[in-house]
Amino acid sequence: MPPFWLSARALGASAALASALSQGLPAQTPPASGDADKPKKLTIDLRITPAVSFAPSKIRAIAELKLPEERTAEFYCAAIEWDWGDLTESAESNECEPYEDGVSKVKRVFSAEHTFQSGGRYRVQLRLRRDRKVLASTSTVVTVRPGVRDGPYGDAQP
Repeated sequence: MPPFWLSARALGASAALASALSQGLPAQTPPASGDADKPKKLTIDLRITPAVSFAPSKIRAIAELKLPEERTAEFYCAAIEWDWGDLTESAESNECEPYEDGVSKVKRVFSAEHTFQSGGRYRVQLRLRRDRKVLASTSTVVTVRPGVRDGPYGDAQP
């Protein structure tokens, strides 16, 4: 029998699963002309390069903020916090002029570098804050494999 052959029962189960999963997905409708580049809701895309590496590993995180025009004033001059998942954090705050509608620019791309000293799986989080309020956050996982200086289980060797 060919390796791609499925029984009728397995095929039916696969189709039922695909149907159930597809019902939870939003319908993709083409945007109206002129609205293609305007986001409908707030999103932050966070990418880590490299996603998998060996310790010690210097990584670069790049986040892109996409938000609707009606929320730009809220995110103007937001403070940026990075939580690297290895008990270290870094932050950046800016001194900005007061917000002027149509004049002030909202920072939409954020980047930072960090070095992980030992192997492990780390949840990297980005938070955008205004005063003590978190406006938006996102996270991703980076995997650092044990390096030459690490023991067999990630413990640092003397």
